[in-house]
Amino acid sequence: MDGAAHSVMPYLDVVDPDFDLTAPEVFAAQAAGWYADSPLGPFVLRHAQAHELLRDRRFDHGGDDYLRRNGITSGPIYDWWVPMIVNRDGPDHRRLRGLVSRSFTPRTIGRLRPFVRATAEALADEIAEAGEVEFVGAFADRLPLAVMGELLGVPAADHDVFSVWSSDLGLIFALATGGDKAARVEQAVTGLDAYIDALIDEKTKNPADDLISAMVAEQAVTREELRNLLVTLVFGAHDNTRQQFSNALVTFAEHPAQWTLLHDRPDLAGNAVTETMRWRPAAASIFHRAVEDFEFQGLSVTAGSFVTIAAQTAQRDPRAYPGGEVFDITAGFEAPLLQFGAGPHYCLGAALAQAELAESLPILTRRFGPPVITGEVTWRPAIGTHGPDRLPLHFPVLA
Repeated sequence: MDGAAHSVMPYLDVVDPDFDLTAPEVFAAQAAGWYADSPLGPFVLRHAQAHELLRDRRFDHGGDDYLRRNGITSGPIYDWWVPMIVNRDGPDHRRLRGLVSRSFTPRTIGRLRPFVRATAEALADEIAEAGEVEFVGAFADRLPLAVMGELLGVPAADHDVFSVWSSDLGLIFALATGGDKAARVEQAVTGLDAYIDALIDEKTKNPADDLISAMVAEQAVTREELRNLLVTLVFGAHDNTRQQFSNALVTFAEHPAQWTLLHDRPDLAGNAVTETMRWRPAAASIFHRAVEDFEFQGLSVTAGSFVTIAAQTAQRDPRAYPGGEVFDITAGFEAPLLQFGAGPHYCLGAALAQAELAESLPILTRRFGPPVITGEVTWRPAIGTHGPDRLPLHFPVLA
């Protein structure tokens, strides 16, 4: 951007571990303009510009540059991240997406709904017996893991191992915040690669009625592409949904009247899911890389530079969501959510994640009173996949 514009832009230290996308200074920056400066480059705060940029073909996902900027130029993370489906475009992306998309059709998701309900009821039984639980471990982690296992054909006995690896993969989006994140991501990629290789061999010899068997039989991809796709699917089907479940329960603990309303009006479940995703999205920010030089609403964008969409902030933009500063499961806003992306890269698993929450939340509100936070909540960094790693909750059992 030019020097004159730079001098008046607010600056947000988004890589600070304590940075909060809904802090007063962030909304003050949103009121002042559509983007702010940050250590990551322009940080988009308003919904209209965010939505337009997500669909702008002058950007790609820049996976290789993203890793280089965080000091990774080779090794297991590089070998997984750079060729993954998210970082491909054009015919290659369409080919891989076409192979996977058949497993996320409305019919497939419909067949999974009874499994989701039965799993949610069983986990709710355990919560009722305990009264107070660490919700991430007791529910948010286990339900999407079970659904992922049912979809892909991963044995239930291996879910605990998958849980650690899949959760650590989510730290890929927060490398700029430092710490041991790169080491944890590398360990997760290495573990999942080896496990998926063994699973491919097993499904090749003994095919079953699951996604991995179907993809092995398809033979439309190389083994390396298949492994990469499956590692990415394990991550996408588990970690983002886990974070969204936990974010939803934090939100309802902060708004107990809305929990009671959903108990009284289970028909609001779909609307409640959309509103919890708007209020506290798991994909709190999304970055894109410019593939050419261009101007956008006063911002000079240079090829190779990154722009980050502050999804959580933009999803509370009063220009797009009048009255959206209030969490309200009856609101029914028209502006689309940003966290699933847009265009050819719109998240394949969005409908499955929404179905899991829509089936589970009415079960929890039917059986329990509003949850109460009973201890310290530990959070992932705001950049990337955001949500609690630890969420202690008390659930009053309803008669």
